Amino acid sequence: MQVFKDTILFIKTLSFVDILFFMAVLVLMLLIITLIYFVKEGKDEDIEAMMEEEEEKEDIVNKDKFDLQEVMEALENAPASTVNLNQYEEEQEEKAIISYEELLKHKNDFALNYSEEENIDDDLTIKKVDLDNLVNKEVEIKPSMVATVISYEKEEAFLKALKTLQQKLN
Repeated sequence: MQVFKDTILFIKTLSFVDILFFMAVLVLMLLIITLIYFVKEGKDEDIEAMMEEEEEKEDIVNKDKFDLQEVMEALENAPASTVNLNQYEEEQEEKAIISYEELLKHKNDFALNYSEEENIDDDLTIKKVDLDNLVNKEVEIKPSMVATVISYEKEEAFLKALKTLQQKLN
């Protein structure tokens, strides 16, 4: 009983502004607690929904298992697909100087002729194009993958030059 009397006496000593401030703090605390509650409930629902989606995905994966050999055979036996052109595209293909099909047929038929070739530091090859006989039809270009390893000193010098360039740019 004494606690109630002391609480009432304390409230009577407060001014109207103090009581208003105290009530505002209580209301804000209640709002924060309800916000936390709703956020927690929303997360629980999101987690449950995510778990259900993962289970559905696992079911789909288990249902959709296939044999790669069957797929390869189906691709080999499938008829060649053709491109269906609309009327405008057919008209443009007929009027074109060179058609797309012709480009595909002759894409590897030509190569540039070079009159001189110079190697610099075994890393860089400079070729001079022969302007009199520009295109060579007989040469077939085959891509070659040749990996050259530069020495440690050259790599360090290159990195140092990059750092210097970066400092000058900044």
